[in-house]
Order: sequence, then structure tokens, then C-alpha cells
Amino acid sequence: MSIRVVMTATIKPEDADAFERAYLDVTSKVQGTPGHLRDVLLRDSEDATRYSLIAEWESERLFRAWADDPEHMRQSAAMYPYWADTFRRSIYEVRAALDSTASGAGGGTAVPGR
Repeated sequence: MSIRVVMTATIKPEDADAFERAYLDVTSKVQGTPGHLRDVLLRDSEDATRYSLIAEWESERLFRAWADDPEHMRQSAAMYPYWADTFRRSIYEVRAALDSTASGAGGGTAVPGR
């Protein structure tokens, strides 16, 4: 079952551009990691210091194998200086998903356990 890893943090305003560049650097290294599907970086539209990073993985087992590997720390090091004291990580199992872009007369379809 696929999972989403949601990381949230507050980034100091003066570090926002550097943090976003660091994110791009880190994701270029993570790309191709077994089990990793995609990442998205979000900035809060009402509080530009709040960021969320959402990573999609094939399974929690594959995510944890990567997260526990010392290489993960090296790959992600560029982002560490910018995390303020509010970093938090949560892992969520996907129980259902809706794809509004699905083709067909019925439009999107909710899919359990995707």
C-alpha cells in the first residue's frame, strides 16, 4: 500500500529562497531511489514561512529503508540548516484517492487503497 510522508516546518523568511534551492538539490538526489514515487514542496499561502513537503512512496517499508540509511542523511543535508525548530514528520497510509483528471464520461474516480 502506498504512503505519503508529510513533513512540515517553519523556515525563516530570509532563508526561504535558499531553502527552496536546497529542496531542489535534495530531490535531484532522491530521484530514482527504490520505492520513491514523487515529492511536492508546498508553501502556505497565508504564512510564507510555513512549508510542507509531501513525499509519495510505494510502501512504508521502502521509505523506512531509505530513511534509516546513512545515505539519506547525506542526501538531505542541504535542507537541514534551514529547518527552524518546528520540523515535524508524519507517515500516512493511503486509504482512498480521487483522480479528478481521469478520462471518461464519469470523470474522476475514488480508488480505495491506492
